[in-house]
Amino acid sequence: MQMAEKKQNSDTLTTSEAFLLGMVARTIATVAVFPYLRAKVMLQSQKKLPGDSNGTNEKPNIPAMILKMYSNGGLGECFQGIWPELTRGVFSAALMMACKEKIGFVVSTAIAK
Repeated sequence: MQMAEKKQNSDTLTTSEAFLLGMVARTIATVAVFPYLRAKVMLQSQKKLPGDSNGTNEKPNIPAMILKMYSNGGLGECFQGIWPELTRGVFSAALMMACKEKIGFVVSTAIAK
């Protein structure tokens, strides 16, 4: 009982709070930058053919690729493949935050003794 009361008065997060905070933060970050990352990968995977100049010397760029993806398939095209990235990234970040808080709590408890 004492430990639960002590934990409530502390300025640290519980392990479950840290896990949920890590999940939310990583989800927001992934959704915000995913179209940019997808456009970058698509540009890197394109192979320039020698006779494929179309009379222009413009280098493809990321904003143009995002617009092309949006015009071809809407938002669904911009976020295609986000679920595996969210699954991997969210659990990784959430576990890291939970472990960090737990280790911090154990270390501060050991130092206080």
